[in-house]
Amino acid sequence: MAQGILTPLQLTAASALLANTGINPLPTALTTAVASFNAGSPIPNFLTAVANYTAASFANATTLTSLLTIGNTTIPALGDSIPAAFTNLTPVSTVPAGFAGLIQQTGNNYLGNGDVGRFAQGFMAVQGYINSTNQFINSATNAQTYLGPTFTNMDALTTNSVSDVNPDFGNFAVDLINQGNLTNLNDLRSYGTPAGLLRQLAAEGNMVGGVFGPVQTPLLAAGLTAREIQTLLTGSGTVSENEYLRLQRLAYQGMTNVTGTDLQQVLSILAVTTPNLNSMADLLDQTIIFPNSYTTLQTPSPEGPVLVYGSDGSVNMNLADNVSAYLAAPNGCEDLGKVIPPGQAVSNKAVQVAFEQITNITNTTLPVLAATINTAPRTPWNVNASYLANDLVANAPAVNGLAQLSPSTVFYRAQQDVPVGTNINDTDFWLPTTIDGLSTMSGLPLIQAQTAAITSGVASYFSSNVATGSGPDGTITTCDVIGTAIDRSNIAAQLDIARSAMANIVSLDAGNIGRINSAYVAIAAATSGTDVVANIAKANGNIANIYTNGTAAVVANVAVLNNAWSAIANVLSTEKTYQTYAGIDYFNLQAGERVSTMSFVQQLPTYGTQTSSCGPAYFIEQIANTSIIGGQAIVGALREGQNNQVLNAAGLGVNTTPSATLAVTPVPAVTPVY
Repeated sequence: MAQGILTPLQLTAASALLANTGINPLPTALTTAVASFNAGSPIPNFLTAVANYTAASFANATTLTSLLTIGNTTIPALGDSIPAAFTNLTPVSTVPAGFAGLIQQTGNNYLGNGDVGRFAQGFMAVQGYINSTNQFINSATNAQTYLGPTFTNMDALTTNSVSDVNPDFGNFAVDLINQGNLTNLNDLRSYGTPAGLLRQLAAEGNMVGGVFGPVQTPLLAAGLTAREIQTLLTGSGTVSENEYLRLQRLAYQGMTNVTGTDLQQVLSILAVTTPNLNSMADLLDQTIIFPNSYTTLQTPSPEGPVLVYGSDGSVNMNLADNVSAYLAAPNGCEDLGKVIPPGQAVSNKAVQVAFEQITNITNTTLPVLAATINTAPRTPWNVNASYLANDLVANAPAVNGLAQLSPSTVFYRAQQDVPVGTNINDTDFWLPTTIDGLSTMSGLPLIQAQTAAITSGVASYFSSNVATGSGPDGTITTCDVIGTAIDRSNIAAQLDIARSAMANIVSLDAGNIGRINSAYVAIAAATSGTDVVANIAKANGNIANIYTNGTAAVVANVAVLNNAWSAIANVLSTEKTYQTYAGIDYFNLQAGERVSTMSFVQQLPTYGTQTSSCGPAYFIEQIANTSIIGGQAIVGALREGQNNQVLNAAGLGVNTTPSATLAVTPVPAVTPVY
């Protein structure tokens, strides 16, 4: 089926959303609760007072603020005001005014106030904030849990444990460069063993069925047969472990006699340029193949990386048990110590274990690893043509008349740095001028001293200041930011509690309530600002009198009323706090904008897969108007996204989208008639 952009369900949803339909208004329970509260004494007179004052010619901002904050420090509900403690909430003076009006306006703003473009702008901005914030929250959590048990130091964490193998990057890289293709990192189990070395030689030299004469002859002289050499190359699966160790011991003895020009051929095949090699057996000695950095080679331990060699250059034999604990039997130091000198066995296995701690080490090669450690700028290095000619490989592709070198020789180690399109010739050859690659945290003592991925102070900051949502580990949910749109916190129930408590207060303290009503009526009828200010003071005085001097029954109802009012304010204040962090102003979104709506529709399948508690899928399902086909298509597009995720995971992915390109039928040619 032709690949397209939007599915039929998305198109159906878009037809409704672009026409400003498909989304439900505020829940009926919430709007009913607001209306019921506004109908109870003394609120109707207060709302009339606000409406008349804002329309008066003598109105000013200072007095209006005083009017909208009546009772906010004592019993704010009697003045329909915001509790004074919630300073990030702003009272509204438009119909419906007061705090109850703010609740309704806030929910309507989240839903776009009938403009789906506004809803989409806000919703997608909210999701962007949530996704970014939750990445920090989850990372802070994982840094303490997932990374916690495995963390050794920041150098290891930031270098993928390369620094745990050898922190002396400069000399380490030099030694790796010189080793060429000595080691097959995809076969680390055989690291530092005679069999592993023979297999690598056969692979690099394209030797089928054995090894070449200059190596085979000393092996035969050591007591191996041609078939036994083949067994070493294929692995231990055809003989017992003890027999395989015996064959390796004989191979090691034979390697000690691969010297002189025979050794040079071996080194050429493996692209090894390490100095001071006297026999093939030297390629199994860490002190010889890492001449510049063996003193800083390390291996892992429960207490962190430890040196393989002591200050006197001798192998730390105490590592034998520790190293063997990291290896599956029968590959410990004791077994290899039956093949090569015991000290070398311990050091080789220690280095093997260290290399294995580098994630994805089997996907790379020594030359690439060296190039990774060594990221310094490169400069041309001149090499004469005769030197290059000695290292050409017959089956390599031609490059400007010269055969390109195989993964042997110094060229392979440098070819990563040759810019694409560079003409390769005998005078334009690239090598590093300095060794200065991966960076440690040197010079940052506080970072290097960390014993955990993040300090307790960092962890505390995120848990206290960022991870404040209702999701797992304090993650932020859609409902945390705009939940009033679906009354997730049950504000309607709190309003009903407030209305009932206020009705009780009206009944229990008719005198003060009567005087409050009289003050509101006087404000509504005022002909000057002076009268308004005076009656605001009267209303505040009578509300304070109820708060301070009420009977036990009144006090009990005041407590219920204030608790309900503060609970509502806390919900709106928390939402506003998140919106401020996100840079979203729901009172100032662009009207009539369509791009956000179309983007929202395109994201519906993705939102459908985000099924966490009170996440995007849940929220959208709550606001979709499923009484019309467009609203049902919104929910359908969410489910379609979920289905696609499941089908793709099973390898059953389908394409239900129509082509984005119109099929054009050719117009038949018509012969003109003159």
